[in-house]
Amino acid sequence: MSNNTEKRISSISLNPLETYPGLNIDDLNKYLPAIRTVEDINMTIEKMFEGMFLSKCLDGIQRIPSDSIDLIIADPPQDIWGDISDNELGQTLQQYYEWNNLWLGEAQRVLKNTGAIYVFSPWQYSGMYHGLLSNLFNVQSRITWRKVNQSDSSKTWKNHISDIWYATKTEGFLFKQNPVGLNRNEENQNNHNLESNLWIDLPFGIDDGGRYPQKLFERILDASSFKLNWVLDPFMGFGDVALTCKKNGRRFIGFETNKDHLLLGMKRVDKS
Repeated sequence: MSNNTEKRISSISLNPLETYPGLNIDDLNKYLPAIRTVEDINMTIEKMFEGMFLSKCLDGIQRIPSDSIDLIIADPPQDIWGDISDNELGQTLQQYYEWNNLWLGEAQRVLKNTGAIYVFSPWQYSGMYHGLLSNLFNVQSRITWRKVNQSDSSKTWKNHISDIWYATKTEGFLFKQNPVGLNRNEENQNNHNLESNLWIDLPFGIDDGGRYPQKLFERILDASSFKLNWVLDPFMGFGDVALTCKKNGRRFIGFETNKDHLLLGMKRVDKS
């Protein structure tokens, strides 16, 4: 291990007696030395490589070559006054809006002309994301799916839905492995469930320590990517998208600021 790598790891290492749920001492000994940071993201359009990186979204995505990513799946932080590991989101809604505009601008840059982006959004910010995406992309649909928030403190209607904004860089994109505008085969025409933007059939539960069901991301990958396509998750959390990409033959790049979440994501992908 190089001296620079040792310095970076020592600066982010955990107390070995204070493990995160889902991680044991053996996991820390295995995965801590394997952590890569933003300094390790040195890519060109001719030399791309997969990886899960300890990095802020903007720092990481700025190191990705232009027109190199086929699909972006993003679940931005929603509680701007909560327990965020850095202060790049700011402290006001205006700063939050400006921060979102910055990373979405970078997302537009790295996306291929045939590429697509899916942005997860609670109902409170759905209008904001629609406006931001409309300025940079071609918004194709608002998907509504069944998401139950166990910590919902609503005093009236309980919130059981969330939005996913689906947009493309240009109008020359593929959907279900067909150019949009061409007649699809009879099988796709009859498969109304997969092509509906109301995804109420997805299970409530989560899989293997993640945040969302794997079927959610499998549906997105199936609709907007091919095998060996490059998929970017700027806020990867516990590695749900990374895990789905590995199981479905996509190449993955992800960023996460919480080292415990990153380590758990590394373990989940390694064990899959």
